[in-house]
Amino acid sequence: MSGMVMRAVGLIVTAGLALTACTGSPRDPDVSASPTGVPTPAASASPSPSSPAKPERPEAMKRTDAKGAAAAAEYFIELYPYVMATGDTEEFEAMSHRACGFCGDALEQAKSIQARHETWTGGEIHSILLETYERDAVTGIFPLDLEVEQAAAQIADSEGVTVFEGADEHSTYRVEVGRQDSAWVIVEIAPGPAQ
Repeated sequence: MSGMVMRAVGLIVTAGLALTACTGSPRDPDVSASPTGVPTPAASASPSPSSPAKPERPEAMKRTDAKGAAAAAEYFIELYPYVMATGDTEEFEAMSHRACGFCGDALEQAKSIQARHETWTGGEIHSILLETYERDAVTGIFPLDLEVEQAAAQIADSEGVTVFEGADEHSTYRVEVGRQDSAWVIVEIAPGPAQ
């Protein structure tokens, strides 16, 4: 089972969750609605030496323009392996719009890894902004295209047996970013246009 961030299996790498389960229509979210729910207390896990480090929140996220939207998209995607490795979902959940199918699946996966006492290692992500499109006048959403590179990730069970081993991945994704309660939220992440 392989697949890069947000592709068929995408960042969701264990059995049963596929990125194609992202069902939110890119143009139907009510950006003024509440995010995926009230953040739940994060699991009291901390990264091991081989776990991805939490990325630094970019200063540009304070902006309310396209540059702020792009910074939020890159930060959210690069936060993914940290969330999977630590179970610290609070910030990821706060940035997840309720219409974002990928976001909901990722949060469920992170909580499942912690509940099963599994260990996520590797999977570091680097993203590059390819293009920013005009803000949608109706929804207020900024569509962006990002090139994403993800290092191979592994998941081991509570006894240290590897239950998933991915491969390095390189893909393009369309990320839709909106404003809600004066903060950036990710409305959807989907495979990008063919290159």
